[in-house]
Amino acid sequence: MELMKNYSDIWRGKNNVQGNKSENQIQILQMECRKKLVPRHNGDWFVVSPWALTWDDENYYLVAFDDLDHRVKHYRVDKMMRISIEDEKRDGREEFKNFDMAEYSKATFGMYQGTKTNVKIRFANYMCGVFIDRFGKDISIRKVDEEHSEINVNVNVSPQFFGWIFSLGKDVKVVGPSEVVEQMKECARAFLENMN
Repeated sequence: MELMKNYSDIWRGKNNVQGNKSENQIQILQMECRKKLVPRHNGDWFVVSPWALTWDDENYYLVAFDDLDHRVKHYRVDKMMRISIEDEKRDGREEFKNFDMAEYSKATFGMYQGTKTNVKIRFANYMCGVFIDRFGKDISIRKVDEEHSEINVNVNVSPQFFGWIFSLGKDVKVVGPSEVVEQMKECARAFLENMN
C-alpha cells in the first residue's frame, strides 16, 4: 500500500504543477544486515526534482535530479519513507532535455553477459542494502568481523560486473574464487593502462 501511495504522490508532484515547478523532498530507507529497513542518513530529507518513473526487475524507480549533488540519480519507490511535494522550481531541465530513458535503464539496471559463477564478495556492513537490493532478501549474509560481512552469489562474471564492483568503492571486494579475483585484477590493470 505504501508503494502505491508513494507512486501516486510522485506522479502527482511530477504532473500537476504547471511549468517547471514541483520539487520533492523524500526520506529514504536502507536495508541493514539484519534485513530490516532503517532510515538512511538518520532520516534526513533529500531534495530532488522528479523527471521520470521507471520499472525494472519488479521495482519502481524515481529518476530525478539530485539538488545537492547536481546529477541524475534513481531511488527505489518502495524505499521512500515520506514524500513532500514542494512548490519550488524543479531543477535538471538541461540534463533531461535529451535524456534517453532506455539507455539510462540499460546502463543502470542491465543484466550482464558472462560466465555464471558463484562469487564471494566481502563488504563493509553499511553496504548490506546494496547487495540485498541487487541479489534479493534470500541471500545468506555471513559476519566476517564487527565491520564486515560476506555473501556468496551466482553472477555473470564480465567486465560489466567488475565495473559495478569498482563503482561501489574501496569498501567492497571480490575475495573468491581465485580465478575471478585474478580476472578482476587483470581488468583493473587493463583499465589503468588505458588511462596512459
